[in-house]
Amino acid sequence: MKINSYNDFCLFQDVSRETFEKFSVYYQTLIKWQNSINLISKNTIERIWERHFLDSAQLYNITKEIDGNIIDFGSGAGFPGLILAMMGNKKIHLVESDQKKCTFLREVSMLSETNVTVHHNRIEDLEYFDVELITARALAPLNKLIDYAEAFTKNSSTNQKLPKLLFLKGKSYKKEISELGKRKSLSIEEFDSITDKFGKILYINKINMLNIKDE
Repeated sequence: MKINSYNDFCLFQDVSRETFEKFSVYYQTLIKWQNSINLISKNTIERIWERHFLDSAQLYNITKEIDGNIIDFGSGAGFPGLILAMMGNKKIHLVESDQKKCTFLREVSMLSETNVTVHHNRIEDLEYFDVELITARALAPLNKLIDYAEAFTKNSSTNQKLPKLLFLKGKSYKKEISELGKRKSLSIEEFDSITDKFGKILYINKINMLNIKDE
């Protein structure tokens, strides 16, 4: 798989030309910033369109039905949250603890005229607000991601239910699900990744027996 043009991209994920132009601004800004701060792994620079842009864009098939707030935990260079905002999700919140990366995210948002909210916060310290979906990519093992989501929900003054969760996972996903299954009862939908033959998209819409305890 090699993407060099709008038509190449649309072979795998249909987007408008306007959206692709936003992606191009994103790409150019990412290359510029990569020279000074480490936004993405060096071994993926030659495959940015496939490894990062398309990998994130495939989630829109699920998130396009979401009307409420979406939080992207550990956004880093903005994947997948900023891509989803460019594709049409209106209420994207990017959470990133690194100040320089937050500055990068705001610059891409401004240059591409994409509306997102950037939170310079550690996930554990993020003040609770009503959220319909949490996303994350290449951030942490599944059990840790659930812990982050539960910690965020615990920051509510009322007994809120956990939002839906949408995670891109690599070939270790089966082991991570098995480990988590020892602690939680999950309702998970698995979708094939179009960029990683060994990976999956995990859509968790219910977690039973949360057993959240006060520390």
